[in-house]
Amino acid sequence: MDTPSIETARTLSRRGHSYATGAKKTLENVINNLWDPEDNPDGFALMHEELASYVKDSIQNLQTHAFTYGDSFYGSKRLRSAIAQFMNRHFHPHQAVKQEHVMATAGLTNSLEQMAYALGDHGDGFLVGRPYYTSLPKDFGSRAGVQSVGVAFGDVDPFSIDAVLKYEEALMQARKDGVQTKALFLCSPHNPLGRCYPRDVLVGLMQFCQRHKIHLISDEIYALSVWQNPEVPDAVTFESVLSIDTTGIIDPGLVHVLWGMSKDFGANGLRIGCIISQQNTPLLDAVKANSLFTYPPSISDHITATLLEDHPYTETYIRTNQLRLAQNYAFATSFLNQHNIPYSPNVNAAFFLWIDLKPIFFSKVATEQQRSQKGKELSGAIMERLIKRKVFIANGEAFAGEEPGWFRVVFSQPRAYVEEGLRRLMTAFEGGVA
Repeated sequence: MDTPSIETARTLSRRGHSYATGAKKTLENVINNLWDPEDNPDGFALMHEELASYVKDSIQNLQTHAFTYGDSFYGSKRLRSAIAQFMNRHFHPHQAVKQEHVMATAGLTNSLEQMAYALGDHGDGFLVGRPYYTSLPKDFGSRAGVQSVGVAFGDVDPFSIDAVLKYEEALMQARKDGVQTKALFLCSPHNPLGRCYPRDVLVGLMQFCQRHKIHLISDEIYALSVWQNPEVPDAVTFESVLSIDTTGIIDPGLVHVLWGMSKDFGANGLRIGCIISQQNTPLLDAVKANSLFTYPPSISDHITATLLEDHPYTETYIRTNQLRLAQNYAFATSFLNQHNIPYSPNVNAAFFLWIDLKPIFFSKVATEQQRSQKGKELSGAIMERLIKRKVFIANGEAFAGEEPGWFRVVFSQPRAYVEEGLRRLMTAFEGGVA
């Protein structure tokens, strides 16, 4: 594509110019060069799961209605009913989820942005524990203008009751900085740490939100991607905030859950996410008012409803997926242990390993100058070596990690992908000082 002239670039708005010049091409380059053992052995290794066979069968029953706008901009009645029934079977809510509690969107990113628009004004803040999913600041802030207020834990376990005090400290500091906190955002199970929150911690966070009259948004998109880890047989398993009786703890109108198809079903291309709020009609009305910009495709609506209504299939799929996640975790951690690469422990959920590449970097390839680097410079030097070997793992700096040199590895790809990615990771630290 030809490079636009300076005059053409100047025709953009300030906002458009900011987007155009701030865009990062790294992930786009990865997606455009996916690794394949036969067709593209030099490409990048990245997660790719699909439900192709089931979707093909589902399409056979497609009705002409799926080519229309459907019966609402926030998911068809059928889809919202299917999601509600699915949540009742798997999330064990204290009060049954009903169709009218569910707002569907075109992927969870839209759900996140809808929550930012509905709960925060421009310049307000949402508390988010560090490290956090790299896109959250954009999801909340790029258009809705809500800030992500990072919560640092230091030596405190972020999944312990002591962590509640850290949220308190962050809220008070935000207040001093002139930022009004409107919500606490929780990724449960956690991305990128792969752990679940104990029930007493969830209750403690609810009580914290009640004290400060702020909302609790629980992103539970990895809820069913929880598996057995022999390293931690007594690991805390997932509990939805919907399963907690909020009486005497928090106003139920302050509690909201997000979920979608992209993680538990490996179907991010369907673009189906949802907001569940059982006691806040004004919030749901606000989401409906903006739903023209976020409504899910009708064909995806049909496929998802068909899938979630198929109880035997979903039960089998979830069990099989959990088993394979456990197997891949064991494979990946065996490799890391063999090569003395540290990783964050107690993992039993989601698809991630939070690994520390500083020791291998310092011991094998770092220059004297690089040994003195800190923060983004250090992480960037490690990332540069990885990209040269065409292996893309997420830089912990993008996740607001509290310590440099940490990276997120996704282990949920087919075994050949995982093995190839780990092999390349090690080659990035061969050859001595660069």
